Amino acid sequence: MQRLPSLERLVVTALALAGLLLQPAVGLAQDDPPEVSLAPDPGLYLVKPDVPVIPVREREVWFRDAWTARINAGYGTDSSLGEIVGGDFDVDSGNAGLIGIDIGRPLVDDWRDWPIDFAWRLGGQLHGTGERGGRSAFVQTAYLKMYWRPFPWERVVSTRIGFGEGLSYAWRVPEIEREYDERHDDGTSKLLNYLDISIDLNIGDVIRNERARACTLGLVISHRSGVFGLVDIFGGVHNGSNYNTAAVECGF
Repeated sequence: MQRLPSLERLVVTALALAGLLLQPAVGLAQDDPPEVSLAPDPGLYLVKPDVPVIPVREREVWFRDAWTARINAGYGTDSSLGEIVGGDFDVDSGNAGLIGIDIGRPLVDDWRDWPIDFAWRLGGQLHGTGERGGRSAFVQTAYLKMYWRPFPWERVVSTRIGFGEGLSYAWRVPEIEREYDERHDDGTSKLLNYLDISIDLNIGDVIRNERARACTLGLVISHRSGVFGLVDIFGGVHNGSNYNTAAVECGF
């Protein structure tokens, strides 16, 4: 008889604990289940991606609104074009001289995302006579020029090399070409192929002046030839002339 109250208290305690344990489950069962939607969230499409989309050939610029002018002067040489390119950059003040000026405009920068630029150029040259005398000759040029840059030392001084290909017309055959014809009996032609090969340094980088960055200083090989006699419009001649010159070119 004395154990009954203790048993009752134990039963009451067990029921109370069971009620506490069942209370959260009952409350959850009474609430409505959360709605789950499989439809896409429209807000996701308004988020800007972290990775920028870079269009193909982003740097390429066609028909830049810029012009350049170049003045070059130097002397003729008896060395061939191959010898000059190989390092035989002979300068003899006794040979016929040349002074020229040409203008041009860029056609494309960073062609196909390569460090290659193209420009068209028109020019005029006065070919002198040298020590042998004779008459000066006026020559006109029209050519397309390709520039390659940069080089590993670009951070120190901007450098570029250029290769131009076009036509050259002499109103009178230059004396240096007449002399070649006299020695080799090869003939002459007023219209010849024209090559313009150059290497330039940026003047602004050299003298550390920002305003001078629009100008370059370099060396230019001015070459007229009949392309080994392979082109009929050049008269089938092998004759030609090479001039080693210094040049200054500026943009405006």
